[in-house]
Amino acid sequence: MLFCHSMQSGIKSNPYRNSVFLTLIFSTQFLFSQIVNLVPNPSFEQYNFLPSSARQGLKCAATWKNPSTSAQGDYYHVNSQTKHYRIKRNVVGSQDPHTGNAYAGICITKKFREYLQVELLKPLEKGRQYRVSIFISCADKIYFAKVKEFNVLFSKKTVMFPDNEYLNGSPAIRFRNEDKYKDKKGWVELSALYTAFGDEKVMTFGSFMYKERILAQTKVNGEIYGPIKYAHYYVDDISITSVQPDTPMQVAQEKDDTISVVDFIIGKTYVFKNIQFETAKAELLPKAFPELEKLISYLKKNTNTRLVITGHTDNVGTGEDNQKLSYARAKTIKRYLVSNGINETLLSIEGKGDQFPIASNDTEEGREQNRRVEISFF
Repeated sequence: MLFCHSMQSGIKSNPYRNSVFLTLIFSTQFLFSQIVNLVPNPSFEQYNFLPSSARQGLKCAATWKNPSTSAQGDYYHVNSQTKHYRIKRNVVGSQDPHTGNAYAGICITKKFREYLQVELLKPLEKGRQYRVSIFISCADKIYFAKVKEFNVLFSKKTVMFPDNEYLNGSPAIRFRNEDKYKDKKGWVELSALYTAFGDEKVMTFGSFMYKERILAQTKVNGEIYGPIKYAHYYVDDISITSVQPDTPMQVAQEKDDTISVVDFIIGKTYVFKNIQFETAKAELLPKAFPELEKLISYLKKNTNTRLVITGHTDNVGTGEDNQKLSYARAKTIKRYLVSNGINETLLSIEGKGDQFPIASNDTEEGREQNRRVEISFF
C-alpha cells in the first residue's frame, strides 16, 4: 500500500495481440513515446449522451462507471441539457474543468459513497513503476463536508461496492491531507508512484472505508468532516503512466525514403511526424491527410484497435494556452477519423501542451519536433 500526500496544482479491444501491420507514407521515422496514459477517456470528454437528469449520472460518460450499489455518480459537461449538470454553475457549485469541457463528480455521505471505476487499456506489468495522477476540487456549497483521504483500488476485474461497506484490506494507494481536501477554487493533484504486481486491470477511485491494524489498535478510515455528513468532489484528468521509458525502434526505410512498412506493437505509442497544423491553430495542413487516410484504412480492417491520440506543443506561449491548443489538435484528428467512419468509442484524446518535450525548445528544429501528435495503439 502506498501512502501519499497530495500536490497542488465502446468496443472492447484485445490488448494481447502481438502486432499489426500497416504501410504508410512518411518522410521521417516513427519514435516510441515515453509516456502512455493507460486510462481511457481520462478527462471525461467522451460521452454516451449529455446529462439531462440526476438519474443518469456516470452512465453519460464513455468507459466510466460508478460501482456503488445504490448511487449514480455525476457527470458535468459544458453542453449539458440541464443547467444542474453543466460546468461552472451547477447543482453543487461552480468550477471550470481542469482541462477540456467536462468532469465527473462523486458524493461521499453517511449513507452511501460514489466511486469512479474504469478498465485500463492494458494490464499493469509486474515490477514496473507507474505514476498515478488525479485532479480533484471540492464543490463549493457552503454546507458541504470535507474528507481527509482518497484512495485508489486496483483489481483484476470490475467489482461492486455495497453502501458504506468496509474493505477487507487497505487500498493500494492512499492520498491523505490532515488539513482536509477543501480547495473550492482550484484543482488539487493527487499523485503517487506505484509498483505493479502484474494483475491490475481495473482502477477504482474514491474515499473508501477500511480498517487497518496499527500497534494492535484498529483505526477506522473514511471519515467525513462537517455538520452535515455529505461531501461532494469534482474529478478530472486521471492518468496512469509508466515512469520507465520505452526503447526507440528503428524503422526500415526504402531507398527513396518515402515508403515504410511499420510493425505497430499493441501498447506502444508512435509519433506521426507529418500530421501537422497551422501555426497556433488546430487546422490540419495538407501533408497530414495521406497519413490519416492510411490510418483510416487500417482501422477499418482492424476494428477492435483502440487509439489514444495525444497532442503536444512547443513552449512558445503560455502553458494554459498550449494545453488547450494541444487538446484541440487531438480533437481535430478524432473528429476527422469519426467523420470517415471510425467508431468514436475506440478513440480517446488528450492534450499535454508543452509539458513533455522530446527535443530542446531552444532551436526551431527542436520546437518543430515538440509540435507533434502521438497515437497509442491498444
